[in-house]
Amino acid sequence: MVLYRIFLFFYPLAARLAGLLNVKALKWWRAQRTALKTIQLWQPKEPVIWMHCASQGEFEQGLPVLEAIRKEYRGHEILLSFFSPSGYESFQKHPVADKVVYLPLDGPSTAENWVEKINPVLVIFIKYEFWYFYLQSLHRRQIPVMLMAAVFRPSQPFFKWYGNLYRKMLSFYQIILVQDNASAQLLQSLKIPLNTLVAGDSRFDRVLQIAQQPNSLPALESFIAGKDVFIAGSTWPEDDKALQHFVQQNNQICHILVPHLTDPSSIARCLQVFPGSITYSQWEDQWKNHKIPSIRPGILIVDRTGMLSTLYRYATIAYIGGGFGAEGIHNILEATVYGIPVVIGPIFDKFLEAIDLADRGGLLVAKNALELEGQLQQLLNDSHRREQIGTIAREFTREGGGAAKRVLQLIQENRLLTR
Repeated sequence: MVLYRIFLFFYPLAARLAGLLNVKALKWWRAQRTALKTIQLWQPKEPVIWMHCASQGEFEQGLPVLEAIRKEYRGHEILLSFFSPSGYESFQKHPVADKVVYLPLDGPSTAENWVEKINPVLVIFIKYEFWYFYLQSLHRRQIPVMLMAAVFRPSQPFFKWYGNLYRKMLSFYQIILVQDNASAQLLQSLKIPLNTLVAGDSRFDRVLQIAQQPNSLPALESFIAGKDVFIAGSTWPEDDKALQHFVQQNNQICHILVPHLTDPSSIARCLQVFPGSITYSQWEDQWKNHKIPSIRPGILIVDRTGMLSTLYRYATIAYIGGGFGAEGIHNILEATVYGIPVVIGPIFDKFLEAIDLADRGGLLVAKNALELEGQLQQLLNDSHRREQIGTIAREFTREGGGAAKRVLQLIQENRLLTR
């Protein structure tokens, strides 16, 4: 507990210092100064269901469940909270929620004031949310708290000799819904009473939902002009470096690169790494004003957020970024739902869907830049192999659906919403 309190004390100070160089850190620090005051001004008229997501990815995971709850429990108001600026800024006006806010950093008095104010009838945390004082305050008031879409690994503190605080936080959850049997078995090995159930991963539901929507991007279609399309999504500098030669050597196809960070400096760096490229905003402006150049660029750098899940429907082959960095890959399901072959880097051991799909032969893994280029080139040249891998990917994604329905059913069966 001492170390946890030290972390809570120094985290805002570290964010303030980081904010001198990092815009995202500065936004978080500024938002934290008014986060608790913002919720004090909210006056809900109905019982509150509170869902907390760390960032954008967790929200996409929780959204199908939140939509199902909204439909089933119309006499409730939904509070949606985020910890990161990227999540809040992307979804602060999302219609699924009655109120969208930043979650103040954990602390004894902060947690008590927050919980007392909103007095939720059900709380849903997504995946990796463990805030001791919030959980303790909710537990004292006997407010049901559910952890959803969780994944557990032996390397986590819960399973270490020093993990007493983390194990205590687990006990505050009334129900823990995990993605796979391995996670459930790990929790059982703790020999503490936990209500653990396997419910799957609702991200499958989300991407299936998006794929069914009639989204189109006319400006992009004009850029593609009937050519094969390579899309690299959620890329970092390490990914760009690994992809550079492949992109330069295949100017007969369209290349669409979507960096994970879209701030001006990140976009400028991408434009420098890939000579002859143009940003999506520039191309769209030219297209709208009928000023498309006679020599069309072949590389498009997407400088906007929220487009990636729609972009993948245009892809012939795709690369998902992050696999050459320490944190690992981003969401492969946004691409696999369209039945296209996907290649990733070697760091993906924390992502169950990638492990399972690679085992089935529906996902290619490159150990280094040379291997990555070879795999992409082979896919580009072999339409039969593309179709074969893409079909496996599509069927895998379809089979994974249904988690949102199971979560709603478990909420009802466990009587988590009784008022």
